[in-house]
Amino acid sequence: MSDGATASDSPFIKGRNARLYGKTRDSCPYSEGSDDHAAWIQAFDEAAGDESTTEAGTVDPQKAT
Repeated sequence: MSDGATASDSPFIKGRNARLYGKTRDSCPYSEGSDDHAAWIQAFDEAAGDESTTEAGTVDPQKAT
């Protein structure tokens, strides 16, 4: 990352957030074939598994036994 960049600037985080905020897979802003595109798509696809956790809200650790 360059000076001043944060983790939230990474293509991976942006891809995950895109999925969580209801964007489409086709909304990837990076050029196909680039490392950034691959990271964005990977995170977007992986976030599909996170949706059930996100929609369920927080977990009560005392009930999670």
